[in-house]
Amino acid sequence: MESFKPQAQPWWQTFFKNPALHVALLVTVVAGGGFYIYKNKQSNQAEVASTSRPVVRVNASNSFPPPPPPPPEMELAVAGSATEVPAGSAGTGADADVGKMLAAAKGLSADNAAPAGSGPHVTVFYTEVSRQSLNRLIESARNTGQFMTFTDYSAGIIPGMEKRMQMAGIKVLHKEERPVEVGKSLQWTYGIKNRSTPGVEIGLTTFIELSEVDGNSLRGNLEIQRTWREPATSGGFEIQRKSFPAIFEIGGENGFLMAGVMPTQSNLENDDELTALDVYKILRSPQFRAGESEFVIFVEYDSK
Repeated sequence: MESFKPQAQPWWQTFFKNPALHVALLVTVVAGGGFYIYKNKQSNQAEVASTSRPVVRVNASNSFPPPPPPPPEMELAVAGSATEVPAGSAGTGADADVGKMLAAAKGLSADNAAPAGSGPHVTVFYTEVSRQSLNRLIESARNTGQFMTFTDYSAGIIPGMEKRMQMAGIKVLHKEERPVEVGKSLQWTYGIKNRSTPGVEIGLTTFIELSEVDGNSLRGNLEIQRTWREPATSGGFEIQRKSFPAIFEIGGENGFLMAGVMPTQSNLENDDELTALDVYKILRSPQFRAGESEFVIFVEYDSK
């Protein structure tokens, strides 16, 4: 009997009785459960963010129609990239369209302008806003939780926009009204031909892509495309094209603003031709040149 030894337990019983294994399994279960809860929470937050209104965020500009191709001999340096692409007019580039821009600068209405009361339409205000008034607007936008600042510009939702447009320190340079048709894009340009590169039109193009109308609310994409003569990294100046995109949802008393898309100088030989257009008269403003005011674009939607 003294030499008797109990039969050894099967390896699998010894393995599953190991306390270290129990601890490892418990940690794995807890970690897996925590990860599931976290991902579920993130998914819910993303869903809420995507359906809440109003909303403003950066949007890729792929959906907007590109400018028409320019003469093959012209080239345009794309800002932020070493790649050179054909230079295009920021808009149609036709002399007739330039004439329309000049007519608009003299206070004439665009061909497809939508007067108030003629049906759903958007109104875009191009303005000069004093720094003090802009700070107040930004503060009101921050209070909505829908204001974002990017590298070169900022954008946000403005509550009570009609009332705020009446505040001191806001000078309307130009107003554009366009009829709304869901699924269709709006596009217009204010610009002039650059004297040294006549195949390029200097100025701002406004793209608005209308995605959905829900009662008094309008969802869409806004992109301001700027074609401008700017300092080159190698010295001198070159024509650069920059885009400033955002997604918005406005309606009722809420509007949308975008600030920071206008440089303080045109760097053009024919600067007087550019500043003859209402939108660019801000370039003559001593306050704007000194940084005491800012170029601000407002968008308002009216369902009636």
